[in-house]
Amino acid sequence: MSRHEYSPDRLLQAFSSMSLELQRLAQNQDIEGFHSPALACIGQVLPFASAWWGRAALIDGLPEEHSSYLHNLPPSYLADWQSIRHIDVTVGRVHARPGQSVIIDMADPANGPGLNWLGQRHGIGELLCVVHVDPRTQLSDHLALYRAPDAPRFSEQDRLILDNAMLHLVAAVSANHIRTLVTKRESLSPSHNLALAVCDQRGTLHCAERGFVDLLLTEWPDWSGPLLPLTLDADGHDGKHLQIEASAVGDLFLLAARARTPLAQLSPRENDVAQGFGEGKTYKEIARDLGMSPNTVRHHIRAIYHKLGVNDKTRIAHLLHTPPG
Repeated sequence: MSRHEYSPDRLLQAFSSMSLELQRLAQNQDIEGFHSPALACIGQVLPFASAWWGRAALIDGLPEEHSSYLHNLPPSYLADWQSIRHIDVTVGRVHARPGQSVIIDMADPANGPGLNWLGQRHGIGELLCVVHVDPRTQLSDHLALYRAPDAPRFSEQDRLILDNAMLHLVAAVSANHIRTLVTKRESLSPSHNLALAVCDQRGTLHCAERGFVDLLLTEWPDWSGPLLPLTLDADGHDGKHLQIEASAVGDLFLLAARARTPLAQLSPRENDVAQGFGEGKTYKEIARDLGMSPNTVRHHIRAIYHKLGVNDKTRIAHLLHTPPG
């Protein structure tokens, strides 16, 4: 037994403690602060020197990275791996058996010159890797743990630990996303038609409230996902039927979607006039409050009628006090 292995009783106890700690982290950490303590938690049960935790889509047999977190590895590691990914035997082996980890000796010539070079360049001896594929989005979460050339080799017990730990990690990430959405909702002004979601920089939805998809369909009726039907950046989206605010959270975006109301078509001054009518004020009262003549108020009200497709003040008041459905 290597110095990293446990007796059955101690292993069960250590694994239980790890899974409980992952649940705690999911409920208390922000998205961008979750990966590091989660990996430290796993390291208490399954020691490693460095790690790569990411999410990708398999396209033509090769993974296209959507998000990545590197632990004790330089940012250049991703570019170095990209240059040899087409000859990385790890890709085929883990995707042939999703949920079952594989051990790869990066110094073994049988595993190809690409991995030999990558391991030598970054001081890695062995890797232990597993993927979990989401059946809805087909995105794969992958975790690769690395040990130095002079470290004890990964064992079958290590494989068993990572296979089961990955299930807890995936669940914890989902719970962490939901917790972030709830926290964000509490910080926003109340709205009857607000829905939140998390997507990556490629525009792929990772987590969404049910109403978010319904709102997207008002603008894009033929959309089927999981790739968003718009190019997203920090400016969000201001469309005909909905508005989307985007906030960067690490390498992800937190999205807040709201339906546009008919009143959004009004100019700021027209909206002021409409608000006055909604409060039951007369032409003269609105003119006095806004510092304009009654004739100007009448001009604005004609424009409001035309834009909203209504013909009386009662309907304007109804629109003001009815939440978008």
